Amino acid sequence: MSRHISINDDFQALIMNANSGDIEAQCTVADIYADDSRIETFDVTEAVYWYEKAAEQGHTRAQWLLGACYSQGLGIEADQEKAEQWLLKSAQAGDAEGQYSLGGFYFMKPDIVKAEYWIGKAAEQGHEDAKTMLVAVKHLLDV
Repeated sequence: MSRHISINDDFQALIMNANSGDIEAQCTVADIYADDSRIETFDVTEAVYWYEKAAEQGHTRAQWLLGACYSQGLGIEADQEKAEQWLLKSAQAGDAEGQYSLGGFYFMKPDIVKAEYWIGKAAEQGHEDAKTMLVAVKHLLDV
């Protein structure tokens, strides 16, 4: 979850915390760089750098966002193998967004059985979009 901060002293302090290994700060810095409404700091390549730092330390939200970046080629060259790797780490750690995203990743392959499994995991956690998508995926499996 991103914290609202002013882009100046607060941001510099956050960067210092991120540089010292604080994974929450790293993910927040990445979120700020990835937010295109913040024209002063918008830089997807820099966001990917910070998501990767946090993801490597086990931050599940950073893992799924990094996986999404690799999947779509945002701020980094698209790499479906790395996308799957990061999404899987997040999903296996129980992150509902990671599970939903991994389900969507498999849906596009298409691997409907894996898609149903991961979307189902997210739906079990109350993820509303997953609940809706699960109905469609189950329908495909029944056809």
